[in-house]
Amino acid sequence: MLVIGIPYDATSSYRPGSRFAPRTVREAAANIEFYSLRAGLDLEAYRVADLGDIVLPVRPQEAVKRIEAVVAEVLGRYPGKLVALIGGEHSITLGSFSAVARVEEEPCLLVADAHFDLRDEYMEEKYSHASVMRRIAEAYGSERLFYIGVRAFAGEEVEYAREKHIEYVTSHSVRLLGVREVVARAARWIRRVGCKTLYVSVDMDGYDPAYAPGVANPEPEGLEPWMLLDILFKVVAESGARLRVVDVVEVSPPYDYSGITSILAAKTLLELFAAYQVQKSGARGG
Repeated sequence: MLVIGIPYDATSSYRPGSRFAPRTVREAAANIEFYSLRAGLDLEAYRVADLGDIVLPVRPQEAVKRIEAVVAEVLGRYPGKLVALIGGEHSITLGSFSAVARVEEEPCLLVADAHFDLRDEYMEEKYSHASVMRRIAEAYGSERLFYIGVRAFAGEEVEYAREKHIEYVTSHSVRLLGVREVVARAARWIRRVGCKTLYVSVDMDGYDPAYAPGVANPEPEGLEPWMLLDILFKVVAESGARLRVVDVVEVSPPYDYSGITSILAAKTLLELFAAYQVQKSGARGG
């Protein structure tokens, strides 16, 4: 796995500070265990290379272009590696998904998030963290998005999602349906769209703030860690789409007084890495 930090939060609108997250998530990862019960694998047996942080301009559109250029270069040089990005705010996903679309076939984006991020613009900025998925839908097709855990959105976002037939499962529905049904729905989406490459983006506010308090825009009634991690693991491990890039975004260390959000972000990356290894081996995990 190749790790890249993206310390950027220029459009943060509530609780800025996610530019500090690459450091705190790395520190957390260095101090938690690497054995995955889901995969039955000791991830210490696998190589992880840290490529450092991307230095970014402040202007959002320019930042997106630089992220795209760097991530595309890394994907091209290391075609057999999983790339893990540590944000940073959610606007970074536009640049990195654009890079995947340049390099890989038929990419799709599985998003765990409390928010749709489908506003046409936010605070007069079209490249805002609140507009990132709108830009991705416009550029690459709304059918390539699937949300898990959404529960906080503006009316215009709901209308856009319905108009464009974007698939999503709210946090309330996840609990009613259960892990297996949500995984089945995601699998049907992957088959229907014909996804060959999978990008997983985890906004840490997808988790309930009881477990992830240090985020930029916390929302109540989120998902428990075991539930979201089980879903993500099973979708990746059992999917026919090759996992290529993952990101964790929106950790805001100034509001994460106990550090548990950074720890959970590190755990999320490790479980996605474990799922990637299971997918490569063709096994089903533990």
